[in-house]
Amino acid sequence: MIKDSKSPIAMEEFDKSYMNEETDTVFALPAECFTDQEFFEFELNAVWKKEWFCIGRETDIPKTGDYFTFQVGDDQLFAIRTREGKINVLSNVCRHRNMLLLEGQGNVRRISCPLHAWIYNMEGELVSAPGLTDRDTDFDPKSVCLPKIRAEVWEGFIFINYDVTAPALSERLGNLGEKLANYKMSELRSTDPLKLEPFDWNWKIFNDECYHCVYLHASSWGDMYDISPETVDESVDFNDLERGIVSYRLISSHKDAAPTHTKSILQPPLEGLTDEERSQLTYITVVPNLLIVAMPDKVKYFLWLPKNARQSNYGVSWLYPESTLEREDHLEKFKQEHDDLYPVMIEDLFAWRRSQMGMESSFASRGRLTNDEIVIKRLQKWLIDQYRKEDARIRENPTINLQVVA
Repeated sequence: MIKDSKSPIAMEEFDKSYMNEETDTVFALPAECFTDQEFFEFELNAVWKKEWFCIGRETDIPKTGDYFTFQVGDDQLFAIRTREGKINVLSNVCRHRNMLLLEGQGNVRRISCPLHAWIYNMEGELVSAPGLTDRDTDFDPKSVCLPKIRAEVWEGFIFINYDVTAPALSERLGNLGEKLANYKMSELRSTDPLKLEPFDWNWKIFNDECYHCVYLHASSWGDMYDISPETVDESVDFNDLERGIVSYRLISSHKDAAPTHTKSILQPPLEGLTDEERSQLTYITVVPNLLIVAMPDKVKYFLWLPKNARQSNYGVSWLYPESTLEREDHLEKFKQEHDDLYPVMIEDLFAWRRSQMGMESSFASRGRLTNDEIVIKRLQKWLIDQYRKEDARIRENPTINLQVVA
């Protein structure tokens, strides 16, 4: 059961942050959206407990028993590859005394609680409970099962949804998959599994835009990849705000351009891309938490998950075809590009940390967004739509809690 949590911010307060056809004047979200725990609980229900969101790649758990753990709000969860090859996402909390079952990532033959050795299979079904199942009691292990979260795979990405009534993931992302078909994302993988790291700022701080690139990254990114407001295209056909897809494109100065000190890609180009695809970097946010960057030689992705109003977990990974991963110079080239981009990442961390600090100030304001921040305007519009839906649902059913976990 998920308990209702009303927004401490009146819905009318979001009107000035909502993009519409009637006005070009749009302001940032209230600072409380990034700092207030009560609002975070409301937002958790409005967004994360209603929508599909990404938790990682299926290639990170390729073998039977491979698993990784993760956190959404206060919920401790894990994804595991079953003997049948499917992926289950289950609660990571023992049904006996609430001990966490698994830690980090690894491989198991069975899921065993370290506290009292209650054992579950990969479907989350209780198999053994010492002191109960091995003695003459009326205890039925079939009555105990780890809660299971709905999970689907799209282009190799694992998505989950707490809401069992939500439409299938394919209804939301089917068209996007077709438009990105040349990148063959389901066939790509990374050298190492994704690692999420904790940071002390709200998950919305990660929302991507390129207005800052010309300024914050002027001497880092700017020295490697030509960028200006004129090279940023925010009208690309990937945009589908109704389905929570927000995109923009950087137009390259030459074919196979990339943010490296050579100004070009270091790995072989992906086979099957058009000349147009090899002459651009395409940034696609699948809200609320997945940023895909389609590049001439790879696909990068950034993923973040919420912990509380002021904390989140974040990670990035680089996906390549097997032919690239098998090259003798792959790791050398990967390290070179990683090192080239490291100053850019440091600048982003600097900005995200100080933005959160500013949100905490009693002087925090709601600045007007520029016409170079259409991405943020779109993201805010989608978010506010979810806020309004949740607010309306609570008003219509003030005493009803949602049953959303299978």
